[in-house]
Formats: sequence, structure tokens, C-alpha cells
Amino acid sequence: MIDRGEPSVPSWATFFDGEEYEEFMQIVADDLARRGEVTIEDGVAELEIDGGGQHRLGLQNLAQLCNQVERDQWQELVREHFDRVIVSTHTHDLEAIGRDYDQVKSIVKVRLYARESLGELTASTIHRDLGEDLVSVLVYDLPDAVATVPTEAPSHWTVSLDEVFDLALANVLAQDEVETEVLDLEDGTKFSVMVGESFFVTSHMLVLEKYLDPVTTMGALVAVPNRHTLLFASIVDLTVVDTLHAMAILSHRRHAEGPGSLSPTLYWWRDGTLLALPTEIDEDGVRFFPPNEFVEGCLERLAKPSAYGPN
Repeated sequence: MIDRGEPSVPSWATFFDGEEYEEFMQIVADDLARRGEVTIEDGVAELEIDGGGQHRLGLQNLAQLCNQVERDQWQELVREHFDRVIVSTHTHDLEAIGRDYDQVKSIVKVRLYARESLGELTASTIHRDLGEDLVSVLVYDLPDAVATVPTEAPSHWTVSLDEVFDLALANVLAQDEVETEVLDLEDGTKFSVMVGESFFVTSHMLVLEKYLDPVTTMGALVAVPNRHTLLFASIVDLTVVDTLHAMAILSHRRHAEGPGSLSPTLYWWRDGTLLALPTEIDEDGVRFFPPNEFVEGCLERLAKPSAYGPN
């Protein structure tokens, strides 16, 4: 059963036109209907399979994947996607894995999520608030899936949760390759783009100071538009405004394209803390709505003759 509502394209699938969106939703509905009882609303499918439990399946990532291939490939891509997602939840005994910390040590990682994307599942994850709308979640990086660590697992471990998060981040840094390119635009704007094939590229934001050059007292601009992309730039002087505009355009674009969208928002990063810097993109360009804390704590201080350059 599909809650069709208005025929307009929702905000999570604006890369589709109306006809493409309707076709995508029909393919999804047909595929899930053969698996069990399904309800689709607000970009989320609730699927109940006889003997197979209940599944909550977000559709934005799948829609982004379909948008990257020809329409005659959508049906196969949808089928393979749901086969992989649904089957993977039953092929691994997460409870048994959690009882063996020696097994956990090599597969535990930390992954960034948008709190909104987790919804009610947030309470069933082991996570840390990063500020604003982001959380870092403890996961198992399995051969065919990334699964959140069950909340009861740490009760079997002889190490603290802080130590586990440290190990999880160390595993990301050691196991997942990334590439970083400096975008140097014609107007002199410059910022870095880190990309990679893994689901853990944005986890590098947790050690952003490793990548900043220079490190300044004003911190940095940072964005995590999707799981494969991290944008960042040190704040050195008032060119931060131009940099912010350029980063906002790319962040909104990468968030819309996906796959694995997190947030289009830019943040002011200072020693690991985040402050959202709201922007909107329209036909006239970028509109920036600076919070008072950023105006007073960054822009006004940079405007003073002493400035706040590299330390």
C-alpha cells in the first residue's frame, strides 16, 4: 500500500521529474509487495515479512542510486538493493558477534549519521551527539553490510566504551582509504574535498585537526553532505565568507546527488564542536543566515586590525 498524496516530487527526490518519481515509486512498491505487507510514506517503507520480521527501509539512498543509471536498469537495481539489505539482516548473528570482543575488535567502526535519518532507531544505537543534527554511531563493518552495534553488546566487553570508540575510529583511519583534493577556484576561494568509496569518509571529521592547514584559533568550515564526501577549510581571514558560499553550493549539490546523504548544512568547527551555519541556494545564488555566535565570535574578530591568522 502506497500513500501517494499529491503527485508532486517530495524534497528527498527533487532530482526526479514527476514521471520519473512515479515510475520509481511503482517499481519499489511492486518489488516490496511480493515480499510482504508494505506501507510507504514520507520516503520510508515499512515492510513486514511473514517469518522475517519487520524492516524500516529509507528510499532516498535507493532513489539517488537509480538517478545515476538508465531507467531500464531501475527494476534490477531495486531488486538487488532490497535483496542485499533484507537478507544481510538475517545472515549475521549480531548478538553472538557482540559476545566475542576479539571478533569485534577488527570490525567495529564509527560512522556519522544525520539524527533525522535514524529517527526512532536512535535510541537503539550506541551513539554520541556531535552537536546540531549529527551523531557518531558504533557499527560493525561486515563483509556485506554495515550494522549498528546492539546496545547490550558492551556489557560483554572488558573495556570501556570510550576505548571502544577510540578503537572504532582507529579502524576507520587504518582500513578505509580516502583521497583529498584542494579546490582552488578562480576567485581565490580555496577549500579541501575528501572523498572515498567507503561508508566512513565523514568519520574523518572526528579528527579534523589532522587535516587542517593551517590550524587557526578561528577553527574551520566543514560539511558532510554524504557518506563519501567531507568538505573543510581553515578559517584564516574574511575570505571565509566567499569560501562559505562556494562550499555551500557544493555541499547542497553533493547532498542531493548522494548516495548516502547526511546533511547539506555547513558547520563552524572549533575544537570538535559544531555550530550550524544556515544557507539556502536559489536562482540568485547563496543566501547565508549567520547566527550571532558566528558573527560575534568569528566575523567581527576577523574584521579587527589584529585579525586571527595562523598560530
